[in-house]
Amino acid sequence: MNNKIEDIVRQDIKKIAPYVPGKPIEELQRAYGLGIEKIVKLASNENPLGPSHRVVEAIKRCADKVSRYPEGSGYYLKNKIAEVFNKPTEEIILGSGSSEIISMGMEVFINPGEEVMYPTPSFQIYEILAYKIGAIPVEIPLKKDFSYDMNMFLERITSKTKVIILCNPNNPTGTIIYKKQMDEFMRQVPDDVVIISDEAYREYVDTDDFGTAEPYLYSKNIIITRTLSKIYGLAGLRIGFGIARKEIIGFMERIRPPFNTTIPAQEAGIAALDDKEYINRSFENNIKGRVYLYSAFDSLGIDYIPTYANFILCRIPNATEVIKELEKRGIIIRDMFGIGPEYVRISIGTEEENLLLVQNLKELL
Repeated sequence: MNNKIEDIVRQDIKKIAPYVPGKPIEELQRAYGLGIEKIVKLASNENPLGPSHRVVEAIKRCADKVSRYPEGSGYYLKNKIAEVFNKPTEEIILGSGSSEIISMGMEVFINPGEEVMYPTPSFQIYEILAYKIGAIPVEIPLKKDFSYDMNMFLERITSKTKVIILCNPNNPTGTIIYKKQMDEFMRQVPDDVVIISDEAYREYVDTDDFGTAEPYLYSKNIIITRTLSKIYGLAGLRIGFGIARKEIIGFMERIRPPFNTTIPAQEAGIAALDDKEYINRSFENNIKGRVYLYSAFDSLGIDYIPTYANFILCRIPNATEVIKELEKRGIIIRDMFGIGPEYVRISIGTEEENLLLVQNLKELL
C-alpha cells in the first residue's frame, strides 16, 4: 500500500480529539499497585452508592437470556418510562446512553455544512458528533461565572443554524438555565431550529426555578435527553432515553441501530425506575455531600462553582501536582485543564469518600 491512511480519512474526522473519560479504577491499580477497596473514584459523576439491590437482582434474573437478542424496541422499559414520566410510549426512544439519543437527533435534522450550536465549556461529545456528521460546530461561551448567556445563543443564530444543544444542568460547571431564561429563549428562537435539551442531571436539581424544556415539547421542535446512568446508578449498562413529539421520534426510530440496548440494561432500567427509596437516598446523599464539600472548600480556600448536579467544578492551586498525589493515595478526580490550568471537577461521593478526599486535600494544600 503506497497511500497513507491519513490521505483517505474524512477531513472532519481529523478535527476530532478523542473523548478522554475519567481515569478508570483499574488504571490506578496497575500504576500504583493499590487494592480496589482502597480506591475512591470521584471523576466520572457516577452514583457513589453502587447499584440498587433491585437492579442487581434484575440482572441476575435475566443472565440466562443474554445469548438471545433483546426485544428491539425495549417495549417494557418504554412502558415503565411512560408511566414514571407521564408520557405516551410513542414519544419515547431508547438509546445506549443519552449520547446516542443526541447523536440520532442530530443525524435526523442536520445536513452537512449546517450549524449546530452548543455551550462551552460543556460536554465534549457535542463537538465530536458535530464533526462526525459534517456539521459546523458553533460554540457559545458561558459567562465568566459559568452561567448561561441565552441572548448570545439568539444573537448567533444564522440561516445555517439547524440544532441548538442545551446542557442543563451543564457538565462540567453544574450551572442551569432558569425558567425565565428558558421562557425568553423559547419565545424568540425560530420555529425551524431544533432544540436538544440534554437533561442528564435533572434528578439532582433542587430548585423550582429550573428551566426544563419540557413545557415546549408540543410548541417547538424539542428533543429532551435523559439518562439512567446518573442518579439511577446504571452508568456501566449504557441506557438512556429521549422524549419528543411522536413525529420526531418516528424519524429517529428510522436510524436507531437495531438492538441498541441490551437485555440487562432494559431489565435493570425497569428495576431502577421502580426503586423510589434508592432514588431518594441518592438525592439526599448528594445534597448532604454538597453541603459538606462547600464548607470544606471554603475552609481550604478552594474556589468552586455552586452546582445543581452531582459534581463540583473547583479551582485548586497546583492542580496537576495535587491530582497526581491524590491518585497515589487512591483518589481519582477529573482535571478540567481545557477550562484553565487549575480547574478540576470533583464528583460528590459517599460521606466516607468525601471525608477522605477532604482529609487528603488538607494535607496536600
